[in-house]
Amino acid sequence: MKLRLFFIFFTFSIIKILATGQVPDRIIINNKEYKLLNNPLEKYFDEHPDEHPVYGNKDLKEGINEVITIGTSSNHRGYIATFKIENNILSVVDIKILDVNSDKYEYISVFKKTFGDKKIELNYSGVLIIPQGKLIQSADFGYSSLYDKYQVITVQRDKIVKDKELDQDGFIRFKVDQFEAYKKTEKYKADVKKYLEDWNDSKKSDLSRENTRGMSKKEIAQLKKEYETPPNEEYIENFLFVIENLDDIIVDY
Repeated sequence: MKLRLFFIFFTFSIIKILATGQVPDRIIINNKEYKLLNNPLEKYFDEHPDEHPVYGNKDLKEGINEVITIGTSSNHRGYIATFKIENNILSVVDIKILDVNSDKYEYISVFKKTFGDKKIELNYSGVLIIPQGKLIQSADFGYSSLYDKYQVITVQRDKIVKDKELDQDGFIRFKVDQFEAYKKTEKYKADVKKYLEDWNDSKKSDLSRENTRGMSKKEIAQLKKEYETPPNEEYIENFLFVIENLDDIIVDY
């Protein structure tokens, strides 16, 4: 299982998948700024949706949605956050969104408008992944590009509890261990169930009379053949291994 997932991770890291690479958040450590291959504010905004600078119920979001539809597929969350680690504590120090009044695709800070004067407690528990080495292979899929070194940091309720540099092989083993832990969760069962439900919905829609109207018999036969066999567990596992965000799965490394 682990060797197969090792191969799957490497394969999907070097293949151009039909998706868009995402603009990363940033993190400052010892006064130096790095790319951050996680988005710790996403959980915070899930719990405080009205505070989201783009999708929340604030005046700040006016005009933003039309910008989002124009060409920000490389930033689905709609913002770029900057974090800082100081005295072993993770905090957010800035957040930027596209300037709707500019035609130059510029980001402007809305930290003050988003959070006001209150101290933000992220209450984040999970891992932070920071690429430290050279880029081995670029992949246009989320944060799936492969580097030869990573800094992996474990956070418990905003406090840094572990910080270690991993080489490429060590990082891939870490990702495999994360997935093995994820497979033991109820969320994994729910995700597998949802995948199969979505597959069945797609089958029903694609094979419907409305969708096949105008198709030749050969085209319809080919479409039916594609849906003959539901995806097996191995196929779904491989898909979830590549797709699923496991930032909150904490394992040793």
